[in-house]
Amino acid sequence: MKLWLPLLGCALLSLAIAKRVSYTEFQLYVVHPETRDQLEKLHELAQNVDYDFWDAPRLNRDVRVMVSHYDEAKFEQVLDRHDITYDPVVGNVQQILDKERATNAEFYKRAKRDSNSRSTIDFDHYWTLDEIYDYIEEMASASPMVTVFDIGTTREGRPIKAVTVSSNGEVSLERPVLFMDSGIHAREWVGVMSVMYMFHEFVEHSELYTEQLSNTDYVIIPVLNPDGYVYTHEVNRLWRKNRVQNNLLCAGVDLNRNYPFSWAFTSNACTNTFAGTEPASEPETKAMIGLMDRYKSAMTTYIAVHTSGEMILWPWGYDFIHCDNWEEHDVLGKKARDAIIAAGGNEWEVGNSADVLYKASGATDDYAYHTGARLAYTIELSGGGQNGFDLPVAQLEKAIREAFEIYKTFGANAGTLPLPTPSA
Repeated sequence: MKLWLPLLGCALLSLAIAKRVSYTEFQLYVVHPETRDQLEKLHELAQNVDYDFWDAPRLNRDVRVMVSHYDEAKFEQVLDRHDITYDPVVGNVQQILDKERATNAEFYKRAKRDSNSRSTIDFDHYWTLDEIYDYIEEMASASPMVTVFDIGTTREGRPIKAVTVSSNGEVSLERPVLFMDSGIHAREWVGVMSVMYMFHEFVEHSELYTEQLSNTDYVIIPVLNPDGYVYTHEVNRLWRKNRVQNNLLCAGVDLNRNYPFSWAFTSNACTNTFAGTEPASEPETKAMIGLMDRYKSAMTTYIAVHTSGEMILWPWGYDFIHCDNWEEHDVLGKKARDAIIAAGGNEWEVGNSADVLYKASGATDDYAYHTGARLAYTIELSGGGQNGFDLPVAQLEKAIREAFEIYKTFGANAGTLPLPTPSA
């Protein structure tokens, strides 16, 4: 057994408890598939626990892959054999993680304030789970628009919190609901921050967003994977899954493969995409399903927030099939893309999840659409160049403002949609 294997999906229990994981002995590659055969080979490699793909492989796009020094020669041999272009860009991944940690700590100290002066929050650092929960609870006390409540408890005993925002003071199910979640993949901090930025703007500057708030209510899970999110801050920055202990060596379920629609069994519990032992096996999954059931009679729009890739994706993801109203999805997605461009951002890719990325069973957007949401999207935000999930804080504001253009577009549209027709 390779001792470094836990770092990519399997965590030795003693290591997880003892100290922060280090990626000193890991190389970051940028690979570039130019043919369908090369793309298929990368999809195959992505299922290997020896390699951590920071991006989903796409044709004629750069893909970042982290590989242990132990496996560099084997990895390069495979790439050479298939004529796949690659470039080893960072020889010590821990260096970029240390830089992010030091910068975040500096901004955190600068941002820290006493309990009476939190009404204006900065977005110059990545917030911890405690900061997120403290802020939404404070806003619930300060604003009649906001309600916060627990929807479940994680394996490690942390609350999973949801927050609603309504200009009517409560979500009465009499007008459209936009449901969204972030942080299902623990290492995707930018997505969490983008949702907190939207919450901050809608609540503290609500007068600027009457089009988004006058006819639409919001149901938000800011961190769907609290255990994993804390783990990325305290132990392993690149952890993806939740923190269930599957066996002596391997921890974690990919919550975005655990939903009970087109769920597919995956046998290797050490992989980053392990789907769990059965559909909805995880408390985080059960918590969100319960919350969706509570609001599905008014849920017109669903957004799953992820990082990275600059994509706006719509169902289905489980197979190469377009959902019934795919054209409506596509038109709105392109409207959001155009809003990003108008705000000075890049041109994001809009399309079907399976076509643009890959087939993925048991995902949240497919489940939401199957449950009755008229529109369901997965948003893949900017990842920030070679640094992958550790987007430098200097680039954070740009990334979350681009995401906000999507949220504003979808929020304004949600309020124009009829409520879902009750099923027979």
